[in-house]
Amino acid sequence: MSLVTPLYFSAVQPNFYRGSCPRETNIPFLNTLGLKYILSLTPEPLTNDAVMSKFCAEKGIQAIHIECNNEKSQKDKSKTKVKRKKKPVPIEYDVVVRCVQFLIDRRHYPCYIHCTNGELVTSLVVACLRKLSYWSTVSIFNEYLTYTSSINIHERGFIENFNLEIEINDLEMKDKVPWITVRASDVADPHGGNTADKNIRRIQSFPGMLPRLKFHSV
Repeated sequence: MSLVTPLYFSAVQPNFYRGSCPRETNIPFLNTLGLKYILSLTPEPLTNDAVMSKFCAEKGIQAIHIECNNEKSQKDKSKTKVKRKKKPVPIEYDVVVRCVQFLIDRRHYPCYIHCTNGELVTSLVVACLRKLSYWSTVSIFNEYLTYTSSINIHERGFIENFNLEIEINDLEMKDKVPWITVRASDVADPHGGNTADKNIRRIQSFPGMLPRLKFHSV
């Protein structure tokens, strides 16, 4: 039996994989990964595909969907043409935040993360995740260019300006993945502070600042 990987397949960290939207031809290969979760950054849930839905159900894989627009929108000739301003990047920071809040839990692995074609959206998310591992900017961009043909000023700015404070609730430190770095100041006093704050808060407004996590005791 031949094993066919999804396009742009690679390991991000042990038991954490990335690539394009998986298809029926990829199922034998995906079987070898022992996946618990598939995280889809796509317009539609993976389970809309009957074959993939059956695969996930049979293997006990939980499909998590975070809605993202197509990287290259398909033209619909049946609709009236309306000029729309193209977004500089195809995702917002809230997508990255939701990914961090999910991926920081070691119980969510092995995990496969994908967008439509495995290039732009996934690469933007992984680049932001690397900042939580204290990768250098040069290393982050070098990895980014492995999966995309180029990086424009908007994509670069999106990565450089990812310097948010992210709320992490109901997670014990023993269940945190080792590759996401936590500073002592990231753990909030369970008897102080307001846990009802917004999930996203910008620390500084200039490039180069690192994102940080704010843990709240279980």
